[in-house]
Amino acid sequence: MTGLSTVEDLRTRGDSDDLTAVHRNDQRWRCVDCHGEWPCPVIRRRLLVLYRREPARLRIYLRHFHDRAMLELPELSTRQLDARFFGWIPDPNAGRRRRPT
Repeated sequence: MTGLSTVEDLRTRGDSDDLTAVHRNDQRWRCVDCHGEWPCPVIRRRLLVLYRREPARLRIYLRHFHDRAMLELPELSTRQLDARFFGWIPDPNAGRRRRPT
């Protein structure tokens, strides 16, 4: 493997504080470290680094958590959960020009 490791990459970007915390979710889908909605901003940054070359796989990975949250948070709509789990992932097709039809 060439290039920086994920840990080195995060340190280079100044996210070393994030490396010491776990930032996992609790039973109500809140981050146990920063107390924000999970996936919290720290986890989002980590996942974007880990899956930077494979955004489609990131969506597949998050689908598992989305589906669990759907069962455990019935008060949230599908639209709310979609925004929470997928709305922050950059669209790889954004900025690409479409071929004229």
